[in-house]
Amino acid sequence: MKLYKVLINALFTLSIILIVWINFFKNFYISAPLWLDVDTINRLIETISIAYLTSYIFYVIIYVFKSNQDKRIILPFVADYIYVAMNNCVYFCFSLRSNAGLEYIPFETSIYDRELKIYPNKDEIKTICSTINPNEEKEIKNELPGFITIPHFFGIMIKYTHQIDYFLKIVLEKSMFLDTELLRLLTDIQTHGFHQDMMSYEKNMLLTAKHRHDNLIVYEQSLLSYFELFVKLEKYSQTNLKKYVERESLKIRSRSVIESKEKKQK
Repeated sequence: MKLYKVLINALFTLSIILIVWINFFKNFYISAPLWLDVDTINRLIETISIAYLTSYIFYVIIYVFKSNQDKRIILPFVADYIYVAMNNCVYFCFSLRSNAGLEYIPFETSIYDRELKIYPNKDEIKTICSTINPNEEKEIKNELPGFITIPHFFGIMIKYTHQIDYFLKIVLEKSMFLDTELLRLLTDIQTHGFHQDMMSYEKNMLLTAKHRHDNLIVYEQSLLSYFELFVKLEKYSQTNLKKYVERESLKIRSRSVIESKEKKQK
């Protein structure tokens, strides 16, 4: 993409130089072989240069300006929903770590000081997959009115994947405004093997779906590569999307992270 921009800008500069050269330096006409008419060659070059300048100006006005204006409107929408999708993955990671008995890591759901350590590494994934029984029924305690508790971890996996997919679809509907890197990342997540496996279970199966194994070892490599994609998305968002976020809830720092930092300072 950068090479393309360099090329069209270089041709724009060359066109201006050729027009100026032909019209203001008549003693330095562009030379041509003896059997060709020099004036005809110079007029042809000038005509092509003017045509290119005209098309370049239309390109800038109609495409570049319009595209930049659209991006200023759309990018806050894109940024908000990508952060919400990443937060659903963060909650999923927290559930994995909690159910596997791993060390608690304070995590941030705002756009500030996001902690990438919440995403399990290779060793932590191994522990998670060998420890968690996705089909184990859990005792329901203090169920809140209006909330349905998911009785087993496999249902939680399906739930978070469906939520992530929902927000990815919203963003991908605006694919014409996304750059190549972001589009590739979102598509890789949505087409990932683990993601597709969870999406094969309907959302209404949260309470009833069972996995064929009593552990998650079959997902060990898949979960690792899945979370690696989200780490890349986090880094991309930090650099390219953070400044566009408008949702107020994403600008409020997590209390758990603030308390953790205060404890470390003491």
